[in-house]
Amino acid sequence: MGKKWRRRNYFIKRDLQGRYIFTFFLFVVIGSILFTVIFSLLSSNTLTVVYDNYNLRIGKTPLILLKDILSAQWIFIVFSGLVVVVLSMFLTHRFAGPLYRFEKTLESLIEGNLKCRIHLRKKDEAKEMADLFNVLIERLTINLKEIRRMSEDIQRTISEPGVDRDALLSSLGKIEEDNKRIRDILKDYTLEND
Repeated sequence: MGKKWRRRNYFIKRDLQGRYIFTFFLFVVIGSILFTVIFSLLSSNTLTVVYDNYNLRIGKTPLILLKDILSAQWIFIVFSGLVVVVLSMFLTHRFAGPLYRFEKTLESLIEGNLKCRIHLRKKDEAKEMADLFNVLIERLTINLKEIRRMSEDIQRTISEPGVDRDALLSSLGKIEEDNKRIRDILKDYTLEND
């Protein structure tokens, strides 16, 4: 049985993932604080009796409960914060990975490499956009191959030895035909300032 694949790079795009992890953590903290404030406001006019280590205490409900929650549940609060951070890191992988893949593919396209394609993992987001990118790359590849073939035909026609008038007219007709096909291909594209 072959080796099982293991994730080695937990942060694909550090700044992006860091911002989202911090935002998720901040939402949880703000939600907890908001819950505590609302609970305190709703129970501010009540008294609570607490029996603690053979002592009987009477106090306002929000203060007594807040002290007890923080003293008894601080481990749970820290553990929950860590769980939120870890879960948000893995959730951000679903869109940070595709963004990274799009960037690398676009860099490759800018360099003129049309062999690249975007392949995403099974649970990644933006698969539809990756498919559209791949269709665009395939269309560009087909059109550029056709233009290259016609350019080679023109070069062959120009390079053919033959000086007689009929061969020259035939060559010009072939060049005009290839040039028309090139213009038809280029007509499908809209360029800036065109």
